[in-house]
Amino acid sequence: MNDQCTQVNARPYFSFVIPVYNEEEHIASCLTSIFSSNYDSDKYEVIVVDNGSEDRSLEIALTFEQARVFELTQGNVGAVRNYGAAQALGQILVFIDADCLVDNEWLTRAHDLINEHPKCAYGGGVKLPIDATWIESSWLLEKQGKPTLPKHLIGASTVLSKDLFHSAGGFNEEVSSGEDTDLHNQLIFASATVIIDHALNVTHLGNAKTPMQFIRRQIWHSENYISNLQKSLKDPIFLITLTFITLLILAATTIFFLPEKFTSYCILCAFLATPTLLSYKRMLRSRYVSFNPLTLIKIYFLDYLYLSGRSIGIIKSLFR
Repeated sequence: MNDQCTQVNARPYFSFVIPVYNEEEHIASCLTSIFSSNYDSDKYEVIVVDNGSEDRSLEIALTFEQARVFELTQGNVGAVRNYGAAQALGQILVFIDADCLVDNEWLTRAHDLINEHPKCAYGGGVKLPIDATWIESSWLLEKQGKPTLPKHLIGASTVLSKDLFHSAGGFNEEVSSGEDTDLHNQLIFASATVIIDHALNVTHLGNAKTPMQFIRRQIWHSENYISNLQKSLKDPIFLITLTFITLLILAATTIFFLPEKFTSYCILCAFLATPTLLSYKRMLRSRYVSFNPLTLIKIYFLDYLYLSGRSIGIIKSLFR
């Protein structure tokens, strides 16, 4: 597309790979944050791969002359990331999302982390934006300004050598989401060491900001559960979601068909209590403590929406 090879160093150390689809709201901020780095600009390049955006994302990306911009209109996000990696000139691949920001010392910290622990894969977490909504704050549960680190690599912040990336087989191109988790599992299967550190935290601008956006995101994330059923059955979230669906069906069925309503009410209470398992788990992992009833209600409400969205995604995938 706009492969400006003459404007980048022939041998950069880092290659950013950024998949883009309808990110006109954030892509300029993302690229500006990278090009504002204090790291030597000759030692990194930025590759943007547009996945057939219907907004001004591609047009905006092309205004950044330092960036190498490509188009791949077909394929899932895994294919888009792999395509960008194939264009990379650097030794180290850096995968971030188009709605994320890095601070100006991020690359320096990444370089130091690689030197300290060579030949590994590295990742970070996502921080709240300054103007975070209550939905963002209640979901990410930052403690003292630091997010809870994910258990696996996430597409918003993944760093690894090109050789290690290719030896793991790259990203899964068949799934519409979860390609980052799949890469993490492939790396572990290949006996690679994965380090997830706060040094690689990024600020995520594209969090869901309304209940409907939150539900839609969970529907999208759960669309591959049925197609990857064998793997899904090992996923605790999938099993909790199945429990949530089963209890809802049982509660509705017994209320209509059982004359004695006590059993129905017990099942309904179990259904409503299921999201507290996730709330407890999230608060425990993040070591987040609050005795504010309103805060706890917000956290519970989001987990209820989370399971509702995941349930809709599973049911939707059954009819695909």
